[in-house]
Amino acid sequence: PAPQFEYELAVPEDVPMEEADEDERVGRKMIVKDAAELDAEEIKRLQREAEKLYEEQSSVIKRPDLPRPKSGVVLDILQETVSDEDLAMVSAAKLINEEMTTLISHDAYAHPVQPDKKDPIVASLMSEGKGKKDKKDKKRKQTMEPETHLDFIPEESLEAANQLLEDELKAVLQEKRELLSSATGKYYENDSDVLDAVAADTVQAASGSASQLSFSNNGWEQGVEGDDRTAETLYAEYKAIQNATNAVAKSCSKLEQKLVIQTGGYNQRSQSLIDSSLQSFAMLRHSKIEAVVYSRLRSHEIKGAQLRIESLRDEIERLEEEETKKQKKYGELMHTKNRLQLKIRSQEKK
Repeated sequence: PAPQFEYELAVPEDVPMEEADEDERVGRKMIVKDAAELDAEEIKRLQREAEKLYEEQSSVIKRPDLPRPKSGVVLDILQETVSDEDLAMVSAAKLINEEMTTLISHDAYAHPVQPDKKDPIVASLMSEGKGKKDKKDKKRKQTMEPETHLDFIPEESLEAANQLLEDELKAVLQEKRELLSSATGKYYENDSDVLDAVAADTVQAASGSASQLSFSNNGWEQGVEGDDRTAETLYAEYKAIQNATNAVAKSCSKLEQKLVIQTGGYNQRSQSLIDSSLQSFAMLRHSKIEAVVYSRLRSHEIKGAQLRIESLRDEIERLEEEETKKQKKYGELMHTKNRLQLKIRSQEKK
């Protein structure tokens, strides 16, 4: 049958702009995030929280190489260093010491010092107390630092305090600059030069006072003028250093024995690896020597082969020349022979 060429087309109806915008907004709200996007958002949130916690930490916690004292006796030690000369300075020093103790106690509770398990000495000490874990846990709970809360200080107050400290530092540097200028007659323009000059004066004064110290059972003490006990002081210092050295040597020998027991297998394995490495190195050196010897022999053989080739070429050329001469002579002799034979035949006919 002949084709009729009739088609049916389905065309969507025209939608107004308001309904299209509403459908687009609803579609955006209904979009579901995949797992990768959710994981990325969670990682970013954790990073922000970690940065916030890091910013809230003190500068001592941010530097793990600094020593951290125990908070139990910090306040007593700091209070002993306060003199009673000026009441205003004493009260200010006590307030500063209390604030330092509060910060140390808070850091000790919130960020306790974790032992370095990579250190073999610490690892050996920790391995000794595996059987007494319960007792150590109880003792640790008893000696745990109490929780100390810090007052919330807004950022504006911290910035104002930093500004006051900077102003006070500038005033102190200016005062030291004027004192150095009046004492030495030299005016320092830069603050770093002022700090260096003050540090040099402090070191010089400390070295002058250190020469008057004497060593006793209570440690280093300020000596009395005219009291010459150099030999006794040096002997007492020597005995103290010797006792400390003996104690350290004894503990080190015990630790060495424990390490030998713990790492005996590793030592044997390392020794075997060292022996195999030395053997491989000897073989490598021997191979390098053989390579050098054979390379030199090869170079000598190449030079000798070239000389032999040249001599053979000369010999071949000489033989070719001789062959040419002899062939020429042979040809002349054959020509003479033929000529004589013809002459003899002609005479016989006659």
